[in-house]
Amino acid sequence: MGLLVEYSLAEGQSEAQTAALKDLVSGLKAEGLEGFSYTGYATDDPTRFIGVLEFDDEAAKQRFLDSRAFAAYRDGAGPRFTAPPKTTPITRVASTLA
Repeated sequence: MGLLVEYSLAEGQSEAQTAALKDLVSGLKAEGLEGFSYTGYATDDPTRFIGVLEFDDEAAKQRFLDSRAFAAYRDGAGPRFTAPPKTTPITRVASTLA
């Protein structure tokens, strides 16, 4: 189970979003939570970023949502976005990852 997250940024917020995503990932690693992964991507459009989350189960999804790192990311996100992030449920069908 997973989520595709599409971020629409205000002009000039690309560097702030990059820093925020790096902080999110380092914070999640520091918390040592397991059962999920998060990967953030910049696109060739500096106002569009993509996130891919994968969860082992609903409990892992809840650990992510309850994490201090996600709370800090969410609390600082407002000024960077032109709209709330759009989330789409996704299911992995093939991957080179384990």
